[in-house]
Amino acid sequence: MDNFFHYTKEFQTIDFSLDRIRMAVLDAAIDLKRLGKVIHIAGTNGKGSTAFFIAQILQKQNFKTALYTSPHIESITERIKLDLKDIEEEFFDKTFEAMKPLISKYRLTFFEALTLIAFKVFDDFNPDFTILETGMGGRLDATNIVDEKIPVITSISQDHSDFLGKNIYHITDEKLAIVKDNDPVFVGKNPEFLMEYIFKKLDDKRIISVQTEDRGSSLPKPYSYNFNLAKSVVSYLVNRDIPYDDYKLPPCRLERIGRFILDGSHNPSGLINTISNFDSDTVVFSCTKDRPFEKMINILKVKFKNIILTEIPNNDRTIYIESVKADKVLKIKNPMDAVDKSIYISGKSDIIIIGSFYLCGYLRKYVKGFCG
Repeated sequence: MDNFFHYTKEFQTIDFSLDRIRMAVLDAAIDLKRLGKVIHIAGTNGKGSTAFFIAQILQKQNFKTALYTSPHIESITERIKLDLKDIEEEFFDKTFEAMKPLISKYRLTFFEALTLIAFKVFDDFNPDFTILETGMGGRLDATNIVDEKIPVITSISQDHSDFLGKNIYHITDEKLAIVKDNDPVFVGKNPEFLMEYIFKKLDDKRIISVQTEDRGSSLPKPYSYNFNLAKSVVSYLVNRDIPYDDYKLPPCRLERIGRFILDGSHNPSGLINTISNFDSDTVVFSCTKDRPFEKMINILKVKFKNIILTEIPNNDRTIYIESVKADKVLKIKNPMDAVDKSIYISGKSDIIIIGSFYLCGYLRKYVKGFCG
C-alpha cells in the first residue's frame, strides 16, 4: 500500500470531502450497520489512548470489538484491530488488493483508503462495538460518514493549523461536527472557557462531562483523565459500573524501554500535560513542520537541560533542523545518532524521546537494541 501511495502520503494532496469515501463504501457493498454500536472519537489530544482504553474495557466485558486508530507506530496493521489484535499482514494485503479498484476509481486519499479497508474488515467481523478515531478534524474526516454513534470529544487545542486553522473555536467546531443527531455526547477534560463554548454549541444535547481523572487508576496524567472518560463511556453503554482492572497504555504513550521513555506528545498542550511525569535532564525531540515547533522547544527548555533536536527520516513533513532558530539546543540530523549522543551526555538518568509518533515509531526498534 505504501508503494501505491508513494506520491500521496497521508497528509499530502488532501482534498477534504466525504463524497469519495461514501461512494466507495456504497460500491463495496459495506453495511455500516454491521459495525455494531459505534463510538466515534474526535479531539486534539488523547484520542488514541481513549479509544484503546474503551476497547480494553469492552473486551474485559466479553464484547467483540473492532478498533480503528492512527497513526501506527511500526506496522500499518496496528491501525485495524479485532478484539485488540492487529489484523494479519496477509489479511490486510488481501483486503487492500480487493479494494484497490475502488481506491483508484474514487481517487481515495491514503487515509480514506485505510478507512475503506477498515470498514470492509469490520463489516465482515460484525463486532458488538466499533471504536473509530478521527484522523484529523472531524467534520470532513473519512470516519464521519457514520451517522449513528456515541460521540466522544477529548481534549481540544490548536493542532494541524495548516489544515484546521489557528482559531480554537473554529477547531472546536470541526471536532463537534461528528456529533450530528446523536445524544448523549461525552466530553473529556478541557479548559472552562472551552467547556462553556461546547455547552452553548450543543445546547440541545445531553452532555456528559468528564473533567476529572480516575483516582483508582495507577495511570499517570494526562492518561488517567482519558481512562476516566473511556470508563464513563462504557459504563453508559453497558449500564453498570466498571470495576478496576489492569489497563495498558498504547505504544509510545509514556512507554518505558529500559532507560528510554517514548511519548508522542506532538503539540504544545500535549507537551505541557506530559512532561511533568519525567525526572530527567535529556530529551530527543522532533515533530512535523505544521506544528509550532519553536514554541514546543521553549516548553522543553523549562524542563530539560539537554535538548537534542533531530529529524524524522523518510517523512516529507519533518522539520529541517537547519531552518530551526533555537539556541541552547543540539542539532543532530540522524535520529539514531541523536540517541547515541543522548546516551553520552545523560549520565545514568532516563532519556526522553518525544514529539512526533513517527519519530517514536522510528526509534522504538533502535532503543530496544540497547535492552537486549
